[in-house]
Amino acid sequence: MNAGEKNELLFKIFLCELKRKKNKDTIFGEINSIGFGEKQYLDLDEEVNFATLVDEADIKELAKKLCIEKSSPLNKADIYVNNISYSVKYMNAAPPSLINHTSRKGFLRIAEQLKIDISKLDNLIKIYWDLRMQKKITEDVSNLNSLSPFKENKEIVRPYLEYFCFTGTGKSDSKHKAKKLIKFNIYNEPSSWKIYSKKEAIDEIWDGLYFCMRDIGKGGVKDFTNHPDKAILAPWTKFSSGKYRGALSVRYKAK
Repeated sequence: MNAGEKNELLFKIFLCELKRKKNKDTIFGEINSIGFGEKQYLDLDEEVNFATLVDEADIKELAKKLCIEKSSPLNKADIYVNNISYSVKYMNAAPPSLINHTSRKGFLRIAEQLKIDISKLDNLIKIYWDLRMQKKITEDVSNLNSLSPFKENKEIVRPYLEYFCFTGTGKSDSKHKAKKLIKFNIYNEPSSWKIYSKKEAIDEIWDGLYFCMRDIGKGGVKDFTNHPDKAILAPWTKFSSGKYRGALSVRYKAK
């Protein structure tokens, strides 16, 4: 397990402990149900010593005993608490990916579903490429960079970010959508937890976002030159550093 996966499991186990104790002093209030979809985690029958729960094998064994599993990457929800679905983000690991190598075709599908004009996003990508070709920005451009074409255009990017954070991917809607997002730094310190609505989440993470156009092959396009959707993909795609790059990736790094 990487640090994010390990801490997400520990976070879920800790929630089971709070449920066992009937602790009402949480951001959820008293926890009456924890699980995923219709499947509930089993109740703890004794107190967990989290100070000694550090070995990966022990964590996995306890998680399995409680029927805690890692959510599929196709799901936006990671856990249901009191019948509300949450996306869970551990902030002390590698910067979590919000949009993972998605070509323009995926964004076009989302734009059509949300009934928004993709041409405004196309223009931001064009500016990104112009700046990158002029070597005024690097491959990854942060919203802390005054030259970022995205920095002052939050409302253009917002609906796409909300979709990828809470609703689905470039290919399809998620079966398990998230209604809210939980950020935590220390899994067993509730003071480090924060819950955000869709709008609050994008406002909170905006300055920590990094945008990058990656190898379009990572976005599922193996042969751009002969691809049947080349006309759809072309506005975002450039040949750079020996590869066709046209898959947008967005990651979040805490400020």
